[in-house]
Amino acid sequence: MPEPFEEQITPEAIIAYGNKSLKDDIPRGYPYIGAWRIPQAHRLEPQSKIWNAWNTPAVNQEGSEVTVTIWLEEDNPYTQTDLLEDEENQIQELIFLIRNSSSIPYRETLANRLITLLKDAKEEDFASVGINVGSLRSFYNFLRLHTTLKYPITSLTPDNTIYASWKGEQKRVFSVHFLPNGDVRFVIFKPNDRHPEKQIRISGTATTDTLIETVTPNGLGDWIAE
Repeated sequence: MPEPFEEQITPEAIIAYGNKSLKDDIPRGYPYIGAWRIPQAHRLEPQSKIWNAWNTPAVNQEGSEVTVTIWLEEDNPYTQTDLLEDEENQIQELIFLIRNSSSIPYRETLANRLITLLKDAKEEDFASVGINVGSLRSFYNFLRLHTTLKYPITSLTPDNTIYASWKGEQKRVFSVHFLPNGDVRFVIFKPNDRHPEKQIRISGTATTDTLIETVTPNGLGDWIAE
């Protein structure tokens, strides 16, 4: 079982969480999202696959949170393969929404970064969906709520959830771990004015819609936002 969040975060680890590099090395000229293919493991189709499902994402509804609802007929089987395929579809839909969201100023750059993370994760584990759907949805909803935020350094944790960091001068760091249920864990490092050789570390939990107002008293607005 992993160590508690507070024990894992250090000034050095904050930009290298888990086993994923946080280096922002987004490739230029990445193809339009409808054209790329994510490597997928070979899956055996079930002998009987008779089911109906409808994805209902809140497309282009900038004022409401994104949800994806699956309606299934009770008498039809829903296999693990079906679930995996559905989650992969939701991931691609969310990245598509990010790429086309007018409320995210760096939408193209962020979408390309997420595609890179998704492909890297699936290369490590072909049976994985690559990015946790709930975590990605929370990240997207958070960015739409706070449209003045600067572009974050974005990575995946070992369990494929989103981890975003904003860095400022004097070793200032604000990092957020987006959990699948809409909660977040955050950590802040900022200078200690009374003891310049030391840093102040503040960590806690919140929800995506209350995070910024929770951390605002710590003076983040002038370096994480435009």
